[in-house]
Amino acid sequence: MADEAPAAEDIGHGHAIRFLSFAPDRELNPQYKNIPDCDKAMVHVAHPRADGQPGMCASAATLATAPAVLTGNGPTWQVESWEPLTLSPSLFCRTCGDHGFIREGRWVPA
Repeated sequence: MADEAPAAEDIGHGHAIRFLSFAPDRELNPQYKNIPDCDKAMVHVAHPRADGQPGMCASAATLATAPAVLTGNGPTWQVESWEPLTLSPSLFCRTCGDHGFIREGRWVPA
């Protein structure tokens, strides 16, 4: 049986986060054999749409603590604190325009 995904954590204003890990199957992906697993490589943010459309949207941010293979030339977010979670800079959803910060474990609209 596959591992169940951890429950999303409500951080306020309709936003919920969950961490995404980097743990590839090394038999199928031998190119990653020397890259260690990372329990908290990215943060997934589910949120209400900011563009007035119905329903929910989601975005993700690659954390600076993630293996370099995930970051490439793209942006990363600094973890200022794990408990409570504080990230910088702000997070902006390119799909719906949601924009804000995760500060002291809470969503702070920009």
